[in-house]
Amino acid sequence: MSFEIGSIRSLNDLNAPAVDRAQEEELGKTAFLELMIAQISNQDRLEPEKNEAFIAQLAQFSSVEGIQNLNESMDSLVSSLRSSMTMDAAGLVGRNVLVPTQQTALNTQGGIGGVIDVSEPVGNLVVEITNQQGQVVHRSEYGARTPGEQRFNWDGLTASGEPAPQDFYQVRAYGDVAGLQQQLSVSLPDQIVSVSITDGGLVANLAGGSSVPAAQIKEIQ
Repeated sequence: MSFEIGSIRSLNDLNAPAVDRAQEEELGKTAFLELMIAQISNQDRLEPEKNEAFIAQLAQFSSVEGIQNLNESMDSLVSSLRSSMTMDAAGLVGRNVLVPTQQTALNTQGGIGGVIDVSEPVGNLVVEITNQQGQVVHRSEYGARTPGEQRFNWDGLTASGEPAPQDFYQVRAYGDVAGLQQQLSVSLPDQIVSVSITDGGLVANLAGGSSVPAAQIKEIQ
C-alpha cells in the first residue's frame, strides 16, 4: 500500500488561520518561479528545454493564479449579494403584498380583492370564498373572460347581507375551458410577517400562514 505524502495534512495545517494559508499561496507562487528559473539555469546546454515546454509551464501558472483570483472575487460577490438580500428582507417585513396564494384574512375594511390569472379564454369565470369550516360564504360569476389578469373584489358581506367575521378565508376561481371546468391561479393580498433567506433566494412568510418566493410578489401595496 502506498500513500501520497503531498495529500497528508496535519491537524495544525487544518486549523491554520486564513492569513497563514494566504501566505502559503504566495510562497507557492514564488517557489514556482524560483523552480522555473533554476530549471532554466541548470538545463543541459547540449539539449536545452524547448520553448514550448516553458510556455506551457507559464500558461499553467497563469491559469492556476487566475482561478484563485476568480474564486476570491466570487466569494466577495456572494458576500455582497447576501448583505443586499438581508437589507431587502428587512424592508419587506410588515408590507402588504399581492402574492399567489389561496388564503388571506378579511381586512379591517371588510373586503378581499385579488387577481385571477386567466391563461386562455373561459366561458364563465366563477369565484368562491369559503370560511375555515369549508362553507361557501360568497360566490360571484363574472361571465366569459379573455386571457389576462382579471381583478375581483368581495365586500365582506355574506349572501344574507351580514358582515362576515374577521377570519382567514379561502378563495378559489374556476373557469369553463373547452367545456371543462378548470381551477385558475389566484393572487391575494397578504402581509409579510417575516422573511427567510435560503439558497434559492428570499422567501416571504405571510400572515395567512403560507410562504412564497419573493420573486413571485406581484405588487407591493
